[in-house]
This record gives sequence, structure tokens and C-alpha cells, in this order.
Amino acid sequence: MIPTMKLRRFIAVCVTCCVLGMPTAARAADDEEAPTHDARTEGYDPKVQLAKSSTAFAWLVLAPLAIVTLGVLFKDAKRSHLD
Repeated sequence: MIPTMKLRRFIAVCVTCCVLGMPTAARAADDEEAPTHDARTEGYDPKVQLAKSSTAFAWLVLAPLAIVTLGVLFKDAKRSHLD
């Protein structure tokens, strides 16, 4: 009984360490390599470059959608459509 509990605890600790270590390993990866060829500029002058894009618009859309989504959690379940 006791060795089984220790084994389960050991497995749980190992799995927890692996799961908590995954984001760190992913952040350490070098994903910011500059592309050598951009297909969107195919056929244009070689000096043509695209502007760096931002994720600001995605965050501006995400915030109101999150508020609406979380607002549903606080809806009164006993209300009827007749109110």
C-alpha cells in the first residue's frame, strides 16, 4: 500500500515537472529566424519589403469578446424570457 502511494506521488511529481517545464523549453527555442523568401512579394522589385505587423488588433478584439463571454457566467438562471 505505502510503496504504491509513493510511486503514484513520484509519478505525479514527474508529470508536474514535465508539464511546468514545457513552456520554458518552448520559449527557449529560436523561432525568430528571418524568412529568406516571402511569397507575398513575388514578382515585385527586390527592394520591396512588407511592414512589420502587430497583434494589437487581435488583442483589441479579444478583450470585448472575453468580457461578453465571461458575462454569460453571471446570468441569472431563474430568469425567464417573460421578464
